[in-house]
Amino acid sequence: MARWKNAVAGAAEQRELRQDVLYREAARAFRENGYHATSLENIAQALGISKPTLYHYVKTKGDLLFQIHMAASVQALACLCREPGLTGLERLRRTVRDYTCSTVGEDSYSVVILEEKSLRPDQLAIVVRERDKFEAGLRGMIEDGMRDGSIVQGNSRFMVFNVLGTMNWVTKWYRRGGAWTIHEIGEGVAAFVCRALTPDSAPRPAGNDLFAPPPRGAGKARRGERR
Repeated sequence: MARWKNAVAGAAEQRELRQDVLYREAARAFRENGYHATSLENIAQALGISKPTLYHYVKTKGDLLFQIHMAASVQALACLCREPGLTGLERLRRTVRDYTCSTVGEDSYSVVILEEKSLRPDQLAIVVRERDKFEAGLRGMIEDGMRDGSIVQGNSRFMVFNVLGTMNWVTKWYRRGGAWTIHEIGEGVAAFVCRALTPDSAPRPAGNDLFAPPPRGAGKARRGERR
């Protein structure tokens, strides 16, 4: 018979919930203070627990970084837009928006990408393998967009590297409580990326207050008026 009719989390579920809180708090600390400047003691203090208690969930800081990267990979893959009936560009736009929001949101597992060098070689190989799945998803959208005419022709691998660079750098400059909301940033980055990939003959995706340049030709007209 189920204890408490399964209304109360069991020991295994409680452990998973605590690990989840640990990973998110550690990821936030690594993003804001840097991996090398953050100790396990700092993380334990932020969680309001003792360091010995923390060791029940993670043995070393390196292993903690690895687990965060793995959780971030799952989070990234969940952001891939798989909705049928959309153009490659629209699927990419939604993915860029959702992924960007996920990297800086309260529930983010994202860590600064350069900290990968702090992983052991075997751990890094696993992280790269999982990251490649996300990159493949982006590349598929871009190639679909080239075929349906919504994305300009080019080297899809080169395009993906630039898209990833734009999205991942947000974690370097974003600060909670700033002038822009997470949703505004996500929509702005998505508009910035997708407008750059839109062919001249296709309509551009809508922007927002952070990135909404005038329609093509409008700038030229205004410059002409100033003359």
